[in-house]
Amino acid sequence: MSLMIDVMHLIIIAVGVAIGAWALFALHRSLPRGRFVAFGACSAGALFGCAALAGEVGLVSPAAWFAIVMTALATMTAVAVRAGRPKARTA
Repeated sequence: MSLMIDVMHLIIIAVGVAIGAWALFALHRSLPRGRFVAFGACSAGALFGCAALAGEVGLVSPAAWFAIVMTALATMTAVAVRAGRPKARTA
């Protein structure tokens, strides 16, 4: 089980860094200040996920924490994309 936990750590770190980098570069025009919020949220999610997988937060199993953190990262990405879209103006 230890190897599986290490793989989950690696996946969470890789996804957190990828989404954070994407937020800083891709949201530059559509969400100028909000991209830092998205980056910070993804970074905090990745750090929390690693701590939860290491057993620091023992409420549920590591596999459940992995699912929770990955869902949270995907949700943060969806919210950032949705917030960055230009709004249609009605006259």
